[in-house]
Amino acid sequence: REKYEKFWAEYGKSLKIGIYNSMYTGSSVVDKLKELLLFASSKDGKEISLKEYVDRMAEGQKKIYYATGTDRNTIEKLPQMELLRDKGLEVLYLLDPVDEFAIETIRKYDDKEFQSISRGDLDLDDAESKEVKKEAEEIAKTNDQLVKDIKEALGDKVSEVKISSRLKSSAVCLVADAMGPSLSMEHTFASMDNPMFKAKRILELNPKHDLFAKLQILHSNGKDNAEFKDYCDLLYTQALIIEGIMPENPVDFADKVAKLMAK
Repeated sequence: REKYEKFWAEYGKSLKIGIYNSMYTGSSVVDKLKELLLFASSKDGKEISLKEYVDRMAEGQKKIYYATGTDRNTIEKLPQMELLRDKGLEVLYLLDPVDEFAIETIRKYDDKEFQSISRGDLDLDDAESKEVKKEAEEIAKTNDQLVKDIKEALGDKVSEVKISSRLKSSAVCLVADAMGPSLSMEHTFASMDNPMFKAKRILELNPKHDLFAKLQILHSNGKDNAEFKDYCDLLYTQALIIEGIMPENPVDFADKVAKLMAK
């Protein structure tokens, strides 16, 4: 294993690129190379293979969870990680831009689909998660107009605003639609001067956070209330920063934070 890890450190990226390029070389290449992949893991800080991940999956777990980021510390601080960590579910850390493209190409391993913690629904199937999701749906119904008006305030910055069932202590997070590119993929394309591939950004709000109650109060004064619009924009920008994305207008963000602090 020690010798292979040295080999992997030298040639691992080439193997992952080989998987991504299998659209030109055939699926048999994927079947061979996927067994050679190693990824950092949330479990013990070591790199593991896909087989090792599947072999130690929790009972009833149906998907292989992964997160993308520039380093372990950044991923571990993501709001989306908190729920999975509390449930003891292992998460693969994809630290290289090519990792997610390779995972997307493989699609499944041992009949287990890959699931980004920042794309689509987590599809956790335990009783507690089902109850939390049901509760979130009920809150969404009673706050339907609030959610619609937050979306209106943000305009085309987001494709959707929704009540979250994945957040625990954080007020907000930004996730991508399950069917399109992820936020990290968008960043990779942009770095290659190809800004055409945009993620459909979904802003998720934690209904149990104090800020959600504040939004409800501000919204009661009307959707055109300037303070309500400022809070919507601040929450969206906060979600961007959490994902490592620079605000579109840093000066405007700083001014709104300063105004809020002074108040």
